Amino acid sequence: MNNNKIHILRQAKKVLGATLILAFIGEMIFFPTLPNFYGCLMAVISFAVFIYFLQEKYITYYPFAFFMYLSMFMYRFLPLIATIVEGKPITYGFERAYETFVYEIILFLISSLAFYLACRPKEIFKKNGAIQSLLNELKFFDITPSIIWGMGVTGLVIRLYNFSNGDVEYGDVSGKFLLGLDYLMYSPLILFFPSLANLKYNKNRIVWIYATLIFIINIASNSRRQIIIPIGILALLFILYLVINNLKITDFISPLKLSFLLIFTIIIIKFLSTISLAMLYTRKIRADVDKLELFQETINVVRNKELMTRLSDSKDQISNNLTKYQEGWTEEYVDNFMLARYANMRITDETLYYAEKRGYANRQMQESFFNKFTGTFPSPILNFFGIHINKEDLEYSRGDILYGSGFGNYRVTSHVGDGLATFNYWYFPFQFIVNIIIFYLLNCFVFFSNKSVKYAPFALMNVFTFLGMFRNAGGILIDLNYIIRGYIQGIITYFIIFIIIKKTLLLFNKKLIK
Repeated sequence: MNNNKIHILRQAKKVLGATLILAFIGEMIFFPTLPNFYGCLMAVISFAVFIYFLQEKYITYYPFAFFMYLSMFMYRFLPLIATIVEGKPITYGFERAYETFVYEIILFLISSLAFYLACRPKEIFKKNGAIQSLLNELKFFDITPSIIWGMGVTGLVIRLYNFSNGDVEYGDVSGKFLLGLDYLMYSPLILFFPSLANLKYNKNRIVWIYATLIFIINIASNSRRQIIIPIGILALLFILYLVINNLKITDFISPLKLSFLLIFTIIIIKFLSTISLAMLYTRKIRADVDKLELFQETINVVRNKELMTRLSDSKDQISNNLTKYQEGWTEEYVDNFMLARYANMRITDETLYYAEKRGYANRQMQESFFNKFTGTFPSPILNFFGIHINKEDLEYSRGDILYGSGFGNYRVTSHVGDGLATFNYWYFPFQFIVNIIIFYLLNCFVFFSNKSVKYAPFALMNVFTFLGMFRNAGGILIDLNYIIRGYIQGIITYFIIFIIIKKTLLLFNKKLIK
């Protein structure tokens, strides 16, 4: 390991620190209240703890666990930055500000301890765990550019097939299986940074063309998350590449090109915000038309300047007229749709409101948790043990149960709100144990050999998924789902595709030789 300070990390610490100071000062000047000060304190504590882990050894040896931990930090740090930029206090719309900030600080400290215990760089290279050794023997860490392209094409075909067949309904086993393989279409993005997969590849023009193609297809999906995914994958792989090679951004790209890139990024963000607004408008017809028609209608909305102006004005009006929790469910907080994924602290505040209203350790929340947790296991296993569950009855979100009505709307929930409503304060030690397990499992996607590090291509393809493992969704139930089913299922399906593509390529090469 290079003993010099890592350039990109040194830059990151300076930028994050300066941004925090400016946001703190701005918050206290324009919104000088005690609840807002608590919000600033949450950001400061999160930053102070995160800085300790912002080191080469944690990112290089445990990148996938680190990216999950990064999302935990972002959720406590970004709200202050995002709201002050938009001219709002960090407590914008809050009704349980003190509880929100205190509980989120507690959860972050617990999660940080779990990360520390699961990631101990001093013992690396001595031996790998049983899972890592098994995966290495099965060639899980090996791949070739040809197989990567084969996976990419396979994933692209699956995505286009899913487009033509619409949304997957309950009971459609093959449809759900194919939906779980969508990530394959992002595998060629690894070739932007081939050294991460121990490869040599220099046909970047083809990769750029492919990346542009999947970006356009994702816009056609009418899903804002799908638009973010390729951008997020490239950003995280880029960060990992810079850290491993001890580079600054300007070592990778010239200052002039960087300036053009920043300008281009601003333009793209503005464009995506416009597309996002149009997507929200056309979402009401998403179930009634095919993807091509939906894409065309989204473009028509974007081109209709008068309609876009009305939609923008309507959005501003909603922001100026906040919905109270007693009036109904609301997720209004940060305007930027990308930041809203990782900075919507108001969801914690809102779910705590409903958790208090229902009562901590609520029996209905516990019964729902038990039923959905049991439903996580495959039906054949449940039937073998004589457990019969109609999984169609579980087609609702934890947020729906917490809110108390309107099942099927799939409202998101926060980890804290859902946890306290279900387990009372026992939630915190429970989440602590779960986090340790997940961090350990993610660390198994790294193999240490002869003082070198090998990253599983499967993990590199899914790197953005790890960043999104801690965000407002289904609370701790999502974490358990990953431990019990998602982790193993992902590895097995990857192996199946890997073997099929490898044998297909070998067969194809033999025919060419003949």
